[in-house]
Amino acid sequence: MSKQEAELERVYTVPLSRAWITARHKRTKRAVNILREFAERHMKSSEIKIDTELNEQIWRRGITSPPRRITVKMSKDEDGLVTISLPKAAKITPMEPTKVSETEGKISVEEVKEAPQTEPVQPSGSKSGSEKASEKPSQKKKASTPRKKPKSEDSNSD
Repeated sequence: MSKQEAELERVYTVPLSRAWITARHKRTKRAVNILREFAERHMKSSEIKIDTELNEQIWRRGITSPPRRITVKMSKDEDGLVTISLPKAAKITPMEPTKVSETEGKISVEEVKEAPQTEPVQPSGSKSGSEKASEKPSQKKKASTPRKKPKSEDSNSD
């Protein structure tokens, strides 16, 4: 299947809050239908495909609690087929620690792993936990009773 160039491409924030009016066990299904209706109305086409990643994003929290709104990219090709997908910026998974490099603007996981571990700065009036522990009055340990020494095997020889 060859890729066709997009005739029209737009980014929308689709309100899905009307899905919360329906019955609890139908909310996410209704949210998908609302997304389809929105695409038909704004892109003027009845042929609509929803991308797999977008579908997973909508279904992530289950059937009873879909998102209230979602930002999507809709692209319409020459044949009138509308493809709805997540915009590029939304495809970052929250599972991986990421840090945006200020100089390049790119995301680099290696920079996060190499970042030095520093202790949080305490306000001047408060003391850290280690300083508080050193200022506590020393508590006397309970005197432990001496253990009986086990009899050695040499003394019990036959």
